[in-house]
Amino acid sequence: MTSSVDIETESQVSSEKKSAVEHVIADWREPISVARWVVYFQAAMLGLVATIFFIFGLIVGSFNSSYGHSNDVFDCRIVGSVTYRTESGNLLADHNSVVVLIPRDKKPDRRSQGKWIHPESFEPLDNPGIDTIHSMGGAVVRTDENGDFDLFVDGKQNEGVRYFLLIISKNHLENDRELTKQQAAAIGTFFMPVEDVARGHSIHWLPLNADQKRVDLAVVEF
Repeated sequence: MTSSVDIETESQVSSEKKSAVEHVIADWREPISVARWVVYFQAAMLGLVATIFFIFGLIVGSFNSSYGHSNDVFDCRIVGSVTYRTESGNLLADHNSVVVLIPRDKKPDRRSQGKWIHPESFEPLDNPGIDTIHSMGGAVVRTDENGDFDLFVDGKQNEGVRYFLLIISKNHLENDRELTKQQAAAIGTFFMPVEDVARGHSIHWLPLNADQKRVDLAVVEF
């Protein structure tokens, strides 16, 4: 049988527990006082962290973009113009000059005759020399009546993008010119004998990277 003392004790304990809970709840509801400089500092730190991650993302994105671009394969158009100066000083269009885009890192199974790309014996059709260059990803054209030329590099064959541009003048003669070792080696990879390629005619030589969709060259003057 429960005595009145026990009942009063249980009631007192219950009241104490209820009071403790109410006190805790009251503490939770009370506003927390934080110094203003602490709030500003936390905001500044959050802004700084966000800025650092943003800049890091830009750097990584730029690196990935540049890396991917270096491996891109696309068609490339190379445009230029050739002129020559006469003995009287007049500057004229060097029409019918031969322009050859020689791949630097490729080697054909067979070499073609040098005379096949010489301006005096050049044939635009049924020319094995043109076929050899094209098969390796290069190009061969003649300048038009205005001395202009337009080369097209097929992206499907353009594995390297490194070339030598050889221009053999049709109208400017030069009998004493000797090829450099680099020129002789590059031309000799595709044509033989090397001397027959430009015998008696001036040449222009230019290392070229076909790493853009269009390359506009400066006017060549002989």
